[in-house]
Amino acid sequence: MISVIEVYNTIRDLCNKDQKGFVSPRIFNEFAEVAQQNVFNEMFKELSGAKQLRARGLDPSGSDSVYRSVKDDLSNFVTQAQVTSESSPLFVNSNTFNRPNDMHKLISLRYDVDGDENAASWAEVELVYDSEKIPHILNSNLSAPTAAYPVALISNVIQVFPNDETYTGALVMTYYRNPASKYAQGANIGGIDITSGPRFATSGVEADGFFVTAISQCRNFELPEQYKSEVISEIAKMIGIRLRDAVLSGYGNNETAAN
Repeated sequence: MISVIEVYNTIRDLCNKDQKGFVSPRIFNEFAEVAQQNVFNEMFKELSGAKQLRARGLDPSGSDSVYRSVKDDLSNFVTQAQVTSESSPLFVNSNTFNRPNDMHKLISLRYDVDGDENAASWAEVELVYDSEKIPHILNSNLSAPTAAYPVALISNVIQVFPNDETYTGALVMTYYRNPASKYAQGANIGGIDITSGPRFATSGVEADGFFVTAISQCRNFELPEQYKSEVISEIAKMIGIRLRDAVLSGYGNNETAAN
């Protein structure tokens, strides 16, 4: 995880360097969550690029593999959701389901054909993202979906075919969730707080004008430590634009290019 206090202090020092003023916790927190999400999105672009290099035999092997490194980092954000009943917030109707609120990207969808939770009865659902393909798939003599070989259209909702099946209680989504935050202090230190993004909290102002940090209320960035410079760069760019400060926004752009 990345210390929110260290990131805030770095941004504060950058702003004070040329006497551009200070960054309030409110403004910092406003951009911190956006910055983390931006870096998270870039991780997927990096993974896609590394995957292409790997297919061409250009990605180093072992611990030097970019693909393996980013894949490992993203594995911390893999989770599952299962629709257990019609009362589930994911349930729309017997074959249509809402995406979990924290879903970033769906990895797989599995359906328990027999409903007996036996491993042999689980079917992998084919994922389709182009709605124009669905009519052709449904009307195909060769690829029309069946209970044993279902197909799902992934859009703002997840619709599973054939639509005469009842998938409630037997459908499991595996997906990458969006990053949240981690507790900075207390019994849950290092644990994930899914209710909050990264947050720098204060309890007052010192005589020199610096804020008094309320560590117990702070939430660290959930991203791994090695993405700290990217997070700082993103925040610097956004604050630089907000303050119309070319130095700050330029710092962010230069650091991003360097990374």
